[in-house]
Amino acid sequence: MVKRNIVLVGMMGSGKSHIGRKLAQRMNWQFVDTDRRLERDTAMSIAEYYGSFGVKAFREKEIAILHQVSRYHEAVISVGGNFPMNIETYRILHRHGIIVALVSEPYRVTERVGRHIGKRPTVDYDDLQNFVHTMMEQWKAVYPYCDFTVDTTRGGASQIVDMIVEHIKNANIYFVKRGTGGEEKRNDTKNSGTDKRR
Repeated sequence: MVKRNIVLVGMMGSGKSHIGRKLAQRMNWQFVDTDRRLERDTAMSIAEYYGSFGVKAFREKEIAILHQVSRYHEAVISVGGNFPMNIETYRILHRHGIIVALVSEPYRVTERVGRHIGKRPTVDYDDLQNFVHTMMEQWKAVYPYCDFTVDTTRGGASQIVDMIVEHIKNANIYFVKRGTGGEEKRNDTKNSGTDKRR
């Protein structure tokens, strides 16, 4: 199987940004966080944009960003935890990417999300435990879309990155990068290139 990038999905608090940065360093690739991309494009925080323009505009902006970043080469892409994963988003992501779902136990998600009160616009911080429980039930329908899942509840970032890399190797997935003449060159996880151009 030949792909261009690795996409990390999962509920908020599953560790996508932290693990994504470590994985990008391991692969010597660029790291892309769709939440940070949205904030950069709008010059507003996620909460500010959501509050000012509403859920419809927020989802449309997320989809537009997803289309952009899904075409990158040699990128580890962390998809925001507010993002609704469905068959449409799966098709966008999977065309050029291998999709890795990060999962974690409820207590760990609650702990992580609770560190950033007010940061995420869709979170009920007044009843965080029930919110996390509901969110986890919703995400159960998402995991079958993904190529594989990795538990981030325990273990250090390096150990979790090792697990992701091992999954990719065992699945015989290869990645392409854009060459100097516009052609695409094939690489595997043992020999990731340094060309960061998209």
